[in-house]
Amino acid sequence: MHPSAAVWIRRIIASALGILLAAAPFPAPAQQAPGDAQLRQELDAVKEQLRRVEQQMRQQEELIRRLSPGTPPVAAPPATPGAPGVAAPPRPAPVPPMTVDVEELRRMILADIQPQLTAANKTFASQFNPAIGFIVDTVFSHSRENKSNFEFRSGEIGISASVDPFARAYAIINGTPDGVEVEEAAIVTTALPWGFTVKGGRFFAEFGRLSTFHDHDLPFVNRPLVLDRFIGGESQADGVEVNWLAPTPQYLAFTVGAYNKIGAANDRVDNRIPRDISEFTFLGRLHTAFSLTDSLGIDVGLSDAYTPEVRNVGLKPRNVFGADFTVRYAPLSQAAYRGFVWGSEFLVNHETRPGITPTEDSPDQIFRVRDAFGGYSYFEARLTRRYYPGVLFEYVQDIDRPASRTWALSPYFTIWASEFQRLRLQYTRLETNSPKQTDDQFFLQWTIIMGSHAHSFRDR
Repeated sequence: MHPSAAVWIRRIIASALGILLAAAPFPAPAQQAPGDAQLRQELDAVKEQLRRVEQQMRQQEELIRRLSPGTPPVAAPPATPGAPGVAAPPRPAPVPPMTVDVEELRRMILADIQPQLTAANKTFASQFNPAIGFIVDTVFSHSRENKSNFEFRSGEIGISASVDPFARAYAIINGTPDGVEVEEAAIVTTALPWGFTVKGGRFFAEFGRLSTFHDHDLPFVNRPLVLDRFIGGESQADGVEVNWLAPTPQYLAFTVGAYNKIGAANDRVDNRIPRDISEFTFLGRLHTAFSLTDSLGIDVGLSDAYTPEVRNVGLKPRNVFGADFTVRYAPLSQAAYRGFVWGSEFLVNHETRPGITPTEDSPDQIFRVRDAFGGYSYFEARLTRRYYPGVLFEYVQDIDRPASRTWALSPYFTIWASEFQRLRLQYTRLETNSPKQTDDQFFLQWTIIMGSHAHSFRDR
């Protein structure tokens, strides 16, 4: 190797190393975490390897210089009158400097340390700056039975951030006229192999479709009656959940979970009291989605929540089964701002319920097995980006008296003033057969959003 070639290689490697180290997004030393320290150790090792290579190249350059004898050019003798001219020997052709692809060298170095750089970006992007949002939901209601009322339904703070390259966390703190509570606070894994995800803490269990929605996220004003009676409103649960995304061309997900109970308003179980494992609620859900055309898709889900022993009914079992489907139509040419959504869900509640009240003649509590059915179906058209008219139909049986049935029909109209402000008008006609009752209800909902908020696929 010619000395000039070695010099060129050494200069190019030094320049590439300088460019690489200048472009690497290292965190500030004052904010180092264990993962950051490990990253710096690995980068220091890479720099040490490059320093050794550069040192070896210097040694090789020095060796080549020593082994290469000097060959000064031979000067032509002065011309002598009458003497024939003597031609000078030709000079040796200069050795061209070796060409090195700087981009290729930089690519090779980056490929070696890119995993560490990626982990650093993923870990620290929101480590000290979590996403924060605040939502206010208010409702004015009027009915023949309950008269009129201004209801501050909730003020909700949402916080979310990546914990490290392997997990993320989020919390929902909700304030209502009844007080302030931690509605959700959960940790979710992000780097498990084979399509697995684990969630733990307090969260909304994956039962059905709308039971996992917060009140302000619903497509209409009030939660369907069947979810209030069978689930207990939102599917809030303290426990653990495992999800597996199957490696199939079609979306297919399986979810299993174990919880103290399911349902924020479920009064059968007290979250603060320890219990046997047989008194936990166990969940299984199968969810799939597929496209019929580029603009038309269908979601289908089956859910089952099983409690082997319920304490307040003599340790008898309870089972809630649900089936849901959602049809979405969104023409590609309209950028998802036109089309419609048709969603339906049907539930069956099977459990032992208190029967005849104890008396002096019959002091023992008598329990009876009850099966109750309920469901809802709604259709929402999306005329423009801001105007969403829709209609909701509901039917539900009473858990203790299945012969008592309730129907409800609710046309509604949603106006999105912007992505951060929404108004909704709704009328509900409510009928119950036993006792015979009817009611007409009117609602005006006003919801505002401040800060970070995300729209998942399920919200569309």
